[in-house]
Amino acid sequence: MVEPIADMPAGTLGFRANGELTDSDYDTIAPPLREAVANGGVRLLLVAPPGFGSGEVTEVAKRVQSLPGLGHRSDWKRVAVITDSGMLRRTARLWAPMVPVETKVFKPDEEPEARDWLAD
Repeated sequence: MVEPIADMPAGTLGFRANGELTDSDYDTIAPPLREAVANGGVRLLLVAPPGFGSGEVTEVAKRVQSLPGLGHRSDWKRVAVITDSGMLRRTARLWAPMVPVETKVFKPDEEPEARDWLAD
């Protein structure tokens, strides 16, 4: 299940995931992502559920890119991932190049910094 985060900085959007993302979750996030594309580009905050790993990051990226109207690299500006996974944060330099957008990983207590980074 995915829930929108309401108090995001202007020009950004965020989602908080709880558990594994489903087809209906992608249906939920697609319209706001398309709106962000229409307004100049996607700056996305994803608060990952516990246990979210590097395989899930690349799978989510591939899945979102396959959604109609969201597959153009130039439409994406930044993606911030907040995770409790130390392994995911440590391996970000290895998997981030596989995600075709500037991506940075933050600890759960660094959410304010992630929001600031997205808004820059």
